[in-house]
Amino acid sequence: MRPVVGVVVVALATLLVNACKDTAAPPAVTTTTDVRVDRRVELVSILQRLTGHQAYTTAPMTPYVAAIDRTFGAFVDHPAVAATRALRASHSISWDAPIVLAVHLDDQLELVNPDELPSIDARFTGADVASYAAQLRAFAADTRLDAFLAAQRPYIEQVEARMRAIIDAENAVAWFDTFFGAKAKARYRVIPGLLAGHRNFGARARLPDGTLELYQVLGMTAADGLPAATTDSIALLVHEMAHSYINPVLHTQRAALEAPGSKLFALVEKQMRAQAYGDWTTLANESVVRALVVIYLRDRKGEVAALAELRAQEQLGFRWTTPLVTELRRYQAARTRYASFDAFVPELVATFERLAAQP
Repeated sequence: MRPVVGVVVVALATLLVNACKDTAAPPAVTTTTDVRVDRRVELVSILQRLTGHQAYTTAPMTPYVAAIDRTFGAFVDHPAVAATRALRASHSISWDAPIVLAVHLDDQLELVNPDELPSIDARFTGADVASYAAQLRAFAADTRLDAFLAAQRPYIEQVEARMRAIIDAENAVAWFDTFFGAKAKARYRVIPGLLAGHRNFGARARLPDGTLELYQVLGMTAADGLPAATTDSIALLVHEMAHSYINPVLHTQRAALEAPGSKLFALVEKQMRAQAYGDWTTLANESVVRALVVIYLRDRKGEVAALAELRAQEQLGFRWTTPLVTELRRYQAARTRYASFDAFVPELVATFERLAAQP
């Protein structure tokens, strides 16, 4: 495949501007998004940290992180830690999978709608999540997790207030509602991941009443452990929100995407695996999500931010970001032509097929 790293910046800028002219401006929508540190996410993150998993050991050594190590380090031999290691060994439940599991727990750490887990992430197929949830409950009780979080409440409230101000000012959900159409019975939750460091995760869970909860777990990278409103942090938020839209839709086209997706993955496999992206399905999801972030930044932050994001993605190995931006802009400019984004996805599949067929 011909690399597109040398794309002509002026041409892309022209594409973005012209497409934007045909796109209705997002309406003034005020959408509330729940922002809170999540006990379930912190619980699975602590266990992953105790196993030494790299996705949960890169957070700056803030007073909170230091307190985690002091308080929970004594429980490194707890059965829940062994169960965490065993689940990783048997079903690769690591990286984002613990977060997916966490959001399928209620306040008592009982499983909620666990049958949908394998449809969200194939790694859960055959996994004994009920037994693991019991281990989570035992660990929370034995370590007095709730007492620890209560003692950390001043810091947690500071993080939540800072993050809430950023989210409310950005109002990204309004843009997504305009681009994809508003989701019925959807609730958005932004979760500061206090142990996630440079990792960020998107997850979703369907409640028994049909409500779809969409989670964006954003890691804390600053030395003071507080979120900051930067272009990078906004891009990360949008990236994780986009997964909630893109992953389920592309999953419906898995059979059609497998051949072109596998070929594209083979071209950049080494670079993808270095980023913990181990298969073609992840590559396909990430490719479309990253193109969508470029469009968001163009609409909300301007051409300079969008072009910088595009160049960054090309350098990370996502060579086809430009043609995907072109296709998504085409959909955006003709939004009324499609009943939903699902109706457009076969055309997106055709784009992947063309990309894979290039020499």
